[in-house]
Amino acid sequence: MKKAAIYILGCRVNQSEGESFLEYFKENGLEIVDFNSIADIYLIHTCTVTSHADSKSRQMIRKAKKINPNSKVIVTGCYAQTEPGLLLGMPEVDLVVGMRDRNKILELLGNEKSHITELIKDQKFEDLKIATPETTRAFLKIQEGCESYCSYCIIPLARGPIKSRLIENIIEEINMLSCKGYKEIILTGIHAGAYGIDIKSSITELMKIILNTTKIERIRFGSLDPNEITEEFIELFKNDRFMPHIHLALQSGPDTILKSMNRKYDTILYKDVIQKLRHIKGPILSVTTDIMVGFPGESNENHLQSMEFIRAVGLDNLHIFKYSKRKGTRAANFSDQVDDNVKKSRALDMANLRDELHYKFLTEMIGKNINVLVEKNSENITESYSYNYLKVFIDTKGEKVTENIIVEAKMFSVDKNVLKGGLL
Repeated sequence: MKKAAIYILGCRVNQSEGESFLEYFKENGLEIVDFNSIADIYLIHTCTVTSHADSKSRQMIRKAKKINPNSKVIVTGCYAQTEPGLLLGMPEVDLVVGMRDRNKILELLGNEKSHITELIKDQKFEDLKIATPETTRAFLKIQEGCESYCSYCIIPLARGPIKSRLIENIIEEINMLSCKGYKEIILTGIHAGAYGIDIKSSITELMKIILNTTKIERIRFGSLDPNEITEEFIELFKNDRFMPHIHLALQSGPDTILKSMNRKYDTILYKDVIQKLRHIKGPILSVTTDIMVGFPGESNENHLQSMEFIRAVGLDNLHIFKYSKRKGTRAANFSDQVDDNVKKSRALDMANLRDELHYKFLTEMIGKNINVLVEKNSENITESYSYNYLKVFIDTKGEKVTENIIVEAKMFSVDKNVLKGGLL
């Protein structure tokens, strides 16, 4: 039996797609092995959101061929779509496949080395093979593409226009996951909050139908923008099946920088949305975000304003990115680029702030009774995730607790970035 290995870079959408590739390989009779093992086929599912992601993608391509010089190396993902010529110039690469035709990559091996299809408006959502590698939660991709054209972002070029998955297909998969015993789904997309604009639907319409036609116990979202959190969304979010955690994209604190980024909201709206969400979910609501440092024109004062705003609205975890110049974006041509050493220093500032705020939020959970989904179980300790998406270790005191059940536990301490508690 031939062997295949895969390396996935980037966001949750990439993770979901990469897992679907694993299912595709299995269905075609390949044995899946660890990426560091000898395989006949290596697939690198790339990301291109930063220059570091590009570099890491190339590094893993070279590593694959070094492990087995006789293997076939396939490159897919965003970097494959935006820089096929560069990748084809690498002697290690046997096939480059863009964002289409990913359900037939094995058929394409041995033919032309490049298979890049132009991403056009009238193309429909590409349903990849369903893959469910985790035992407790599943990442469910609901849409593809983005049309926001933020001035720093290459993703509209890499992923193309918005394409929404048909609601009936989403519901069918959720019900299938429920039947398999899954307790939780995470609705993901390149621009998940824009779901439905191409099929005369919306994210709120999808939320209503999921509530009415499925029994999945826990529902989460990938990243959403604050201008997508409507009053109708907030009303639906009251339902206890929507978990008290939301990843609300920010990118920068000052409105002048947000405008230069071509973001579609300001800090007043951002703060207002968080207040409304906290009003319905209470103090246990976790709000996390993406933050970028070193965007062109960002002064030290702007950087401090970002940190002050993050602290003021009470975000409790940050995904930090240093601005990376991307060919084909407007910001790449801005004259006031920020020095790399300054970016590094500001990223460190943000990391220190992140650690402070996350620890503070964890300590606020001490003494609270929280329901958690058990993911791993050892002799006396279970590894779980709380409903507000915090990692929790529960001391079971010898009591047997099976995986993939929801239990209630009392939080009594914090160890680094983990809550510790005991069963009630």
